[in-house]
Amino acid sequence: MSVASAPGKVHLIGEHAIVYGEPAIIAAVGLRTTVEAKKSEKCIYVDKRFDKGKWVFSVQDVISTAEDTEELWKKCFEKKNFTELFQFVKKDKYFNYRKAMIGIALKKMKIKSGVSVKITSDVPVGSGLGSSSSLAVAMTMAISKEFGKKLSLEKINEIAYEQEKIIHGTPSGGDNSACCFGGLLWFRKALPKNEIKPLKKEIPYKLENFVLVYTGQPKKTTGELVQLVRDLDEEYRNKRVKEIGKMTLEMKDVLKKKNFKRMKEIINATQKNLAELDVSTPDIDKIAAAVQGIGGAAKLCGAGGGGIMLCYYEDKKKLIALIKKLGFKPLEADLAVDGVRVEKN
Repeated sequence: MSVASAPGKVHLIGEHAIVYGEPAIIAAVGLRTTVEAKKSEKCIYVDKRFDKGKWVFSVQDVISTAEDTEELWKKCFEKKNFTELFQFVKKDKYFNYRKAMIGIALKKMKIKSGVSVKITSDVPVGSGLGSSSSLAVAMTMAISKEFGKKLSLEKINEIAYEQEKIIHGTPSGGDNSACCFGGLLWFRKALPKNEIKPLKKEIPYKLENFVLVYTGQPKKTTGELVQLVRDLDEEYRNKRVKEIGKMTLEMKDVLKKKNFKRMKEIINATQKNLAELDVSTPDIDKIAAAVQGIGGAAKLCGAGGGGIMLCYYEDKKKLIALIKKLGFKPLEADLAVDGVRVEKN
């Protein structure tokens, strides 16, 4: 049996501005998905995150489902509409998704036999922390090790990206790259290829004293929140987008120098700009004001409208106590942690 784990991810800075060509910094977060892989006659998918988490498939079934999914992706890509693909993979509570995940891994690694995978995770599903990317990277690494495949991290990431495409259509590649390589990741949308650069050499340390807070399910989708910002007055929006982009550039230098005082100022200024872009919520505003009130920093993450917040204060115990007092559950997690790693082989 081989075991691998991969972290989740969180946006440190750059959300929304990224849509307009500005850079973002994505951090691997210290919550991990662990996958055990074992050679087996059939393909067995055990997911401990859910109650009835055991599915058994034939090898041929997972390979043919992977091929069907890839064909459907191409068809949807041509139409620029992935509704049919999403309906297929989500059918019967993600039945085809599970088959395709194993099938893509086996197919890409040219493995003809079956595998049993068992998934455990402390990355909350649907919270914006990259649970699907974390799973894809950990599963690919665990299967590769179980079958003695000597794959580079780049190849692991490439296969995980193919798995991500079936659930996200045209993902940026930023999430799976952060989960695979770990540390901090510099990301900018660009043509013909997005700019994705690990910052591990420039910023080689973990970022400590951060706490995540789940503020509730967003009422709007990511697409709706992006559209909401797009519909704002162009001059008003662009001023704030440029400001976030400028602060993202500065954040990289600030972290290199370990200037955490300035880091806090940038995080708080970013939250102010995001709130002015109308993607904050009363709960996020309340938490941000309270954390700033004790000398800390806090901002929404991802599209906003709810979801995860990132909070920082040098006295972590005081920060956790404050979040609990506000009626929210803190999630302790360092940032810029190790990427995918083999736990047992």
